[in-house]
Amino acid sequence: MLRQFLFLALLSTLVSVVHAQGQLTGRVYEDKTTKVLQGIRVEDEKSHSITTTGPDGSFAIKAAVGDVVTFTNFNYRRDTLFLTNLNYVQVFMVLNQTMLQEVNVTNQQIKGNAGFTTQKTPGVLGSNTVKYQLDDNGDAKGGILMNIPDGTDNRRHEEKVNYLERQKEKIRKVFNADTLSIYLPLKGQEMENFIILYTPDVKTYFSFDFSLPSYLSRCYREFMMIPEEERKSKALTQLTPTKN
Repeated sequence: MLRQFLFLALLSTLVSVVHAQGQLTGRVYEDKTTKVLQGIRVEDEKSHSITTTGPDGSFAIKAAVGDVVTFTNFNYRRDTLFLTNLNYVQVFMVLNQTMLQEVNVTNQQIKGNAGFTTQKTPGVLGSNTVKYQLDDNGDAKGGILMNIPDGTDNRRHEEKVNYLERQKEKIRKVFNADTLSIYLPLKGQEMENFIILYTPDVKTYFSFDFSLPSYLSRCYREFMMIPEEERKSKALTQLTPTKN
């Protein structure tokens, strides 16, 4: 009788262990849009098992009841899940608020300045303020005609230059080491090289379809394809054309 009791107790313990250890599966979404998220890093903090979500946002990772699983990506806030069971889960990640604010500001700026066109700057020989005197046949007869401008063109040119400088300053407030270090695991010369190579120009940054998270993600993947020694070299940006 005692043997049977011990056998049943051991069997119950083994069943509990089998059920407690296994695999956690689920899918990751963006909180507000509910679109599936690919490339989210999923890690079991206890076993340090790591995987990433696939194109459909799904994942599967070895885990056990009582473990803590984290979901991270530099575009989104870190999410943590304490496992009370291994049931299928749906995780909704929140986009970093700083990125959302930057995107909203840029969209508002471009709407407020839609229709802005570039004015050509007259050259010395093609000046609009100097014309040669012509005869009735259209041939030059000597002398020049003076057309004194009222300063409107100069003011427009100055306004355009000032406008572009203001827009570039807004870009520099985002594309600097202090701000980008929140989203990118880069530092030192490597971060400087990234900023030099991938700081967007005004036209790109203030376009209607520009998305800062998508842009940073795409540029970071491209940057990481460069050999590490080159990424951290001061000579990298001296040999590589910049975005501006």
